[in-house]
Amino acid sequence: PKIYLFEGNQKSILIIGSKDGGKSTTIKEICKNLNPTKVYELDFNEKKLKDANINDIFNNTFIIEVKGKYILVIAGAPTEQNITLKTIIEITIEINISIAFLIVAKRTSERKENFDTIRDINDYSNLVHTEELKQIPIVDMSDSDSFKQNQEWISRIDRLVKIIIENI
Repeated sequence: PKIYLFEGNQKSILIIGSKDGGKSTTIKEICKNLNPTKVYELDFNEKKLKDANINDIFNNTFIIEVKGKYILVIAGAPTEQNITLKTIIEITIEINISIAFLIVAKRTSERKENFDTIRDINDYSNLVHTEELKQIPIVDMSDSDSFKQNQEWISRIDRLVKIIIENI
């Protein structure tokens, strides 16, 4: 019999934003603040994990280990990666990775046929928080990363990290 590692007790957060709206940047910063002991990139074609670095997290799918638990990190919206969340989850089941939590990016509106990330997330997990991203202003025009000094950015990351820590 097939062993299903998704039993419905997994929890998740959903990060919603427009194209280039900061979803991947937000997720990378969350992951950095979670201080993972391991980072892997999920290779869909070969259906395996490849060693990765925290700085690799961007517009792709990763699995990070935090406090001995695996977190599935969908840093690029499924429509942008051209693979449904359901298919990604099925790959993790197939390669026997027990996921405890999901961090999922989603475009504000999904226009691709057969993509329904919210349905998929609810089929496989208990959605504990949805964050709709609003652009955070750049503090210093000579430094494109200066938005990270903005209190709104700092508060967003701290709040999301706290939600994840409380739920893994």
